Amino acid sequence: MLKIISLENKDLSKVFEVVGGRLRTNFVLALKDGPLRPAQLSQKLDAPISNLYRIFNDLKHAGLVESFEKDGLVYWSLTEFGERWINANIEAITGTVRKDVKESFWNKHKISLIVFSSILLFSGIRALLASEPTWFLGGIILSIVVYLIIEKIK
Repeated sequence: MLKIISLENKDLSKVFEVVGGRLRTNFVLALKDGPLRPAQLSQKLDAPISNLYRIFNDLKHAGLVESFEKDGLVYWSLTEFGERWINANIEAITGTVRKDVKESFWNKHKISLIVFSSILLFSGIRALLASEPTWFLGGIILSIVVYLIIEKIK
């Protein structure tokens, strides 16, 4: 059965407020890779553990993180809501584009391909009307040169 998490009970303004700041953002991003012990997180972020406990409590109150015990050691991890929130906002947080989101070849080269095709089409029509195959050959060369120029200046 599919479990749907409702955002109705979540105060999203509180979530954004709690994650604001470099250390808080890095805290959440560090847990994206998996659960960590507080001491490990302190070393990874090069931050005092007392600050991390305060941040953890704020993030826990917002529903982003949780703690659990394994083999007598306490671990901090993202909640399911925290993981979904991170995945939805990863581009804004890190300032990078996700690798799994790729622009299609057509969208990336649309202008170049339209100009290339137009020159090729017009040179083909001109070659047929003038009965000169060299027009088409010239159109191929011209369309390739124009395509390369457009791609270079993008």
